[in-house]
Amino acid sequence: MHIAQKLIKSVIEGFCNFWVTIVLLIAYGSACGVATFVENDYGTPSAKALVYSTQWFDLLHLLLVLNLIGVLFFSRALQRKKYASFLFHFSLVVIFIGAAITRYYGFEGVMHIREGEQSNTIESQDEFITILAKVDEKLYRAFFPTTITPLVQKRFQQNLPFEDGNLEVQYVDFIPAKDKIDADRLKVKVSFKGESKELEIVKNAGLEKVMPFMLGGKKFALEWGSRTIVLPFSIALKDFQLERYAGSMSPSSYASEVAIMDPLNDEEKPYRIYMNNVLDYGGYRFFQSSYDMDEQGTILSVNRDLGKIPTYIGYAMLTFGLLWAMFAKNGRFYRLGQYLKTQNLILAFAFCFGILNTIPLQATPQMINQQTQENQQVKKEAEIDKTEQVKKSHSTQNPHNNEMFEIPPITTESILDLIKNLKEKSDAHTQKFGRLIVQDFGGRMKPLDTLAMEYVHKMTKKDGFLGLNNMELFVGMMVYPNEFKKVKMLALSTPKLKEIIGVNKSEKYVAFEDLFANNTYKLTNFLEEANRKKPAMRDKFDKDVISLDERVNAAYLVYTAQNLKILPDFSKESDKWFTPSEAIASFDKENAEQLQKLFSAYFNSFHFGLVENNWENADLVVEALNGIQNKFGSDLIPPKLQIDLEIFLNHYNLFENLMPLYICFGILLFTIVLVQIFRHKSVDILPSRIVHWIIALLVLTHTIALGLRWYVGGHAPWSNAYESMIYIAWAAGISGVVFFKKSYLAQSMASFLAGISLFVAHLGFMDPQIGNLVPVLKSYWLNIHVSIITASYGFLGLCFMLGALTLVLFIFRSPKYPELDRTILTLHTINEMAMILGLAMLTVGNFLGGVWANESWGRYWGWDPKETWALISIVVYAIVLHIRFIPKGNNPYVFATLSVVAFYSILMTYFGVNFYLSGLHSYAAGDPLPIPVFLYYFVAITILLIVLAARKGDLPAPKLP
Repeated sequence: MHIAQKLIKSVIEGFCNFWVTIVLLIAYGSACGVATFVENDYGTPSAKALVYSTQWFDLLHLLLVLNLIGVLFFSRALQRKKYASFLFHFSLVVIFIGAAITRYYGFEGVMHIREGEQSNTIESQDEFITILAKVDEKLYRAFFPTTITPLVQKRFQQNLPFEDGNLEVQYVDFIPAKDKIDADRLKVKVSFKGESKELEIVKNAGLEKVMPFMLGGKKFALEWGSRTIVLPFSIALKDFQLERYAGSMSPSSYASEVAIMDPLNDEEKPYRIYMNNVLDYGGYRFFQSSYDMDEQGTILSVNRDLGKIPTYIGYAMLTFGLLWAMFAKNGRFYRLGQYLKTQNLILAFAFCFGILNTIPLQATPQMINQQTQENQQVKKEAEIDKTEQVKKSHSTQNPHNNEMFEIPPITTESILDLIKNLKEKSDAHTQKFGRLIVQDFGGRMKPLDTLAMEYVHKMTKKDGFLGLNNMELFVGMMVYPNEFKKVKMLALSTPKLKEIIGVNKSEKYVAFEDLFANNTYKLTNFLEEANRKKPAMRDKFDKDVISLDERVNAAYLVYTAQNLKILPDFSKESDKWFTPSEAIASFDKENAEQLQKLFSAYFNSFHFGLVENNWENADLVVEALNGIQNKFGSDLIPPKLQIDLEIFLNHYNLFENLMPLYICFGILLFTIVLVQIFRHKSVDILPSRIVHWIIALLVLTHTIALGLRWYVGGHAPWSNAYESMIYIAWAAGISGVVFFKKSYLAQSMASFLAGISLFVAHLGFMDPQIGNLVPVLKSYWLNIHVSIITASYGFLGLCFMLGALTLVLFIFRSPKYPELDRTILTLHTINEMAMILGLAMLTVGNFLGGVWANESWGRYWGWDPKETWALISIVVYAIVLHIRFIPKGNNPYVFATLSVVAFYSILMTYFGVNFYLSGLHSYAAGDPLPIPVFLYYFVAITILLIVLAARKGDLPAPKLP
């Protein structure tokens, strides 16, 4: 008995150690990562069948929790009075309990109701085979769950007792759908009382399409798909309401006015369900999910979750425990700070609590990319009518100018004089014209100056083309389309495409008229071929064809003024604004004639202004248009200050201009510090302090610019990919200036990272336009959730930079430079502190995103690739922070190496999921883009750095007080 007890104790002690923890975490992260790729290629049901819903994955969760409990017990955290550490670690156990309850006892489904009707049935999310039997005009049902996907087919053989015999249903074969129109089919063998039949069942065919059959003298039918669940009460849809952004098809919000019809209560209970406002009744939660295309019906997500309360308690314990751990005197973070004090590097601990409040509790990467994806989709849908006109013109004739207006004649030979006059004479007038308000295709009201900037950037990929500002070029194209379509202003780069068009290979731009020959669009065949390919299969030529076609469409809209929606509805019956041609075609005859005269007068007066430098008449037309806007559309016009600030942001490009300053001063500070270290001198010299204050000034400017964009856009500036990158850059800058202001090396890395983040933000695949929010993001959770997770990327990015710098210093370790060891230990300490902050924010933000999701559509975790990779990143950084408990793991070289490697999980979370995996938060929809070539060099340099630093990586970790 004594031997058995010792054996059991040995097994328990062997299981409850950090080696097992690391192995389990690696296995868990790997399983989650593989599942995301399975989901992308084979669908969510396959990922659930192979990983998420399997017993082995549940067992892995259980082993992690048991190991955590054991490690907490053997570490004697309570005996050492490390209450904060115990609290946030034990919170994971509570979260697991809540998740387990949800996993086994929770329910998710969908309820569909048409306006004026009521429903008491829910369609389950899980799949079942349902057996229907009719006896004496009564319908009997029985069902059992199935797991049938294109990748996984779990065979089944079910015996169901029925009257005086058993009905047997046996799996035979699975026939996957051939295309999106087709449906999956399942072959089964049904036996009853000695008779058998093979049947083919169509997935989710519906009760009305089920074919009954006779077997053993009884009438049966089979269904495969969602199971219908009958509620003890009904919900009646009184009215479905859909609000759109002014003058567009973009939804602003949607809501369902419903009434609860409960037999136990004769009284009807009215309720309004809309995004982020749910209905709780009878133990079920109803969420506004979607709606019918005819806007006469609503689709509600339905949830019944007994695990919600323990899960939320766990989230609260986790958040409080992590915040407490930042200030606990026996905690790791505090002791690291004390060590830095001994190195004469006083950290700004007083800012910790404040920064966590000013950085709106950053959150899970859950909805930020969905916003960009949906905005892009809305924009495409809204512009389809316009682009279709362009497509038609491609195959028929060369688009030309607005024939309804009298445009002054001008000879082609004078185009250079025209451009010269535009440069010298039109600036003051076009500035006034640029202050007019225009309604874009997404319904956003903005100054015409912004629209001009967006279109000119699209066509020329630069500011100041031909020496003209954006408004001068925009108005010039609109007034003189026949002249400007001869100007080479549409950017392209592929030599093959230049050869096809017939321009010199040294040209960087092509003219609009170069793309047409004999009234035929030269790109038609190549464009169709490129669009047939998946994005991953498109080469440089294909992508350039598509990009050039988009620039042609943009130019066409400018030439024909079909993007100039500057005229409000004179009848005030709608919020839609009209282009000049739309208004003349739609308004009554008298107003249409007046408008035609007004715009003809403008075209002539603009030409007169260029020739005589007299802009009085042109200015009067602009004033008349301004008066029309204020008289008929004043409710939609933004405040004057907002217009002024948006034009200010357009002209000064604060974020783009900050990019080289961040990088240059970061490199300068790094160079100064490095030189002083190798000269064995103090780094706290006047040049270092001056650069420090310059970088602080850059961060202050960055903060003001974010505030201006917030005010102009009307929402927090982290709602799409571009905004999240400029916010990450800000978080990186703040981390250096506030948290590590006495470590010039850390600050130089933070400044450099901020500049690189802004550089990425201004690459071609990022859209800097300010857009309207989709309904799900119109919530206070946007500020709480998204800001925390995005800021965590800034801190973890700083860890990457500090880790890389530490490896470089390891390479140069030598007895000649004794200060290097002290610098490495200091950087190691700062790196660990930054990682603790970053991981805490990432963890809290991820779980707060779960709360947002649960309050928005009824589930706080759905294994979406974005949230799953955020979880994987948490696991990766948890391994890095706990590696010190492993023998030989408490080493600055090991920590620096892992902090560099771990950042690849963040890159995958932020970029990889967005462009290579499909999900709620991705742009790629499952069609991956080619992997950038520079990434291979990036990985190669990382490996080389790690290998070279390993030779001198024997420096022990600092001893903390």
